[in-house]
Amino acid sequence: MPVRAKDVQVLHGFDSMEHAKAYLETKMFQDDVVAGLKPTRAGDPDLRFYTVA
Repeated sequence: MPVRAKDVQVLHGFDSMEHAKAYLETKMFQDDVVAGLKPTRAGDPDLRFYTVA
């Protein structure tokens, strides 16, 4: 659940933190996720990474 009502949450699963961070540099992330969510945000996205044990 998003922290604030105005937040948008996009969930992805990765096998390591390094792979998760590398995903941010991919064409798919930039062209699909960032571009697709652009109309819903005013500034740079606030990206957060979480790990589970």
